[in-house]
Amino acid sequence: MKLKHTIFIISFIEGATVMAIEIGSSKLLSPIFGSSLYVWSSVLAITLLGLACGYFIGGKLSEKEHLKKILSYILLLTVVLIFLMPYCAKYLSLLATVLPLLPAVIASSSLLILPSIVWLSTTSPILIALLTTDAKSSGANSGKIYAVSTLGGIVATFMCGFYFIPTYGVTNTLYFFSIILSWSLLLLLGKKKDKLFYLIGISLFTLFIFFSKKPPIHSLVKYSSDGMLGKIEVIDKRIDSINTIRLLLVNHIVQSEQNLKTKRSTSEYIHIIEKNIDSLPNKKALVLGLGAGLSANMLIKKNYKTTAIELDDRIIQASKTYFDLDSTVKTICSDARVYINQCHEKYDLIMFDIYKAEEQPSHVISKESLQKLKLMLHKNALIVINTHGYLNGTIGLGTQCLLATLKLAGFNLKICTASTDPNYRNLIIFATEKPLTYKLYDEINFSITDSLLINTDDKPVLEKLNAEASKTWRLNYIKNSTYIH
Repeated sequence: MKLKHTIFIISFIEGATVMAIEIGSSKLLSPIFGSSLYVWSSVLAITLLGLACGYFIGGKLSEKEHLKKILSYILLLTVVLIFLMPYCAKYLSLLATVLPLLPAVIASSSLLILPSIVWLSTTSPILIALLTTDAKSSGANSGKIYAVSTLGGIVATFMCGFYFIPTYGVTNTLYFFSIILSWSLLLLLGKKKDKLFYLIGISLFTLFIFFSKKPPIHSLVKYSSDGMLGKIEVIDKRIDSINTIRLLLVNHIVQSEQNLKTKRSTSEYIHIIEKNIDSLPNKKALVLGLGAGLSANMLIKKNYKTTAIELDDRIIQASKTYFDLDSTVKTICSDARVYINQCHEKYDLIMFDIYKAEEQPSHVISKESLQKLKLMLHKNALIVINTHGYLNGTIGLGTQCLLATLKLAGFNLKICTASTDPNYRNLIIFATEKPLTYKLYDEINFSITDSLLINTDDKPVLEKLNAEASKTWRLNYIKNSTYIH
């Protein structure tokens, strides 16, 4: 094969592998730190830092002789670094226990991403130097290499997001790209003897990855799945000789808890909702955020005809397989906002339980979304919103924004909670177009801070205002959880 073709093939694979590392690292970090704006910002920033350092180092190396040999060593080193990423990620949770959350996220991102990205990105300047025979063509060759590398990144992004990670998981996806990168080394080796020796070595390496024994899943873990929307697990926790609690976790944050003996939720917030809604035969309910389906099952027992919207199909299947989701619950795999925008049904009760780990999507509870939601309500309909326990001070700014947005959209509000400790409680917001004239169970007094901070489609501030609450929630969970593994 001509050297020119070899260079472009390696450039394509390099660009594809960079994106696989970026996406894969964010997924390796999400079970420890979530997938909030902080995690994604850190991953993107550290990736760009790695590219900048790599391009600089590659530029220096491109001035040396024996560039093909240098490139071979760099690619081989990068293969090893990518292969080690899933193993390194297992120990990063230790940083979360000794550092504040943000420094822990940045340090973990750096340790996980920088080594492989720095060395991988040194290849582009070297490939340009190999391709360039005279100064006049250097600009055109640079454009070609970066265009081919970017094209590889685009292809890998679609492949990772839509196929590899949902089908094979994060670890196997990284292994796949490390193997593809290692096989590309064959193109650089000139002597048949060298090619044969390397071919045998990389074949054994490939066989080792795909046929080595996987560690046994812990007996408590009933289900585990990596995907673009995070890591999902179903875990059984034995309380005593009689009671076992089954947990649904997203990125190691508990979303739902069910007592296997009673088949009921052990979450206090669902009991609060249950106490505060009437049994209304043939009434229609909409649940935005299915989780394990325990709130949907509760509504079925209250004689509501229930539809549940869930973004992640894995959660829908887990709720049916492991949490006895009632067969009469109509499940739809969709983004909650997309369903609101397209819905022509009317409901008597709409429940928002749209947490993904500790994050609450801003776009679902914006002023515009709530105004559209009002068109979906029957007379005297009730909206129920589950949110974190922080109400006052800086840490409660997200809740205050949510309350102000609801009020601006024309809703009357009441709040219920079962605890006075904001770190270990949920707030349940009840919203109606007409004021509720009766007192609710576990109702608390509250005030809405005078503020112009409203969550809108044009200015989605809810996630930013919830940042401190999300960090505190995640940090408390990391420090107290026995399920991060």
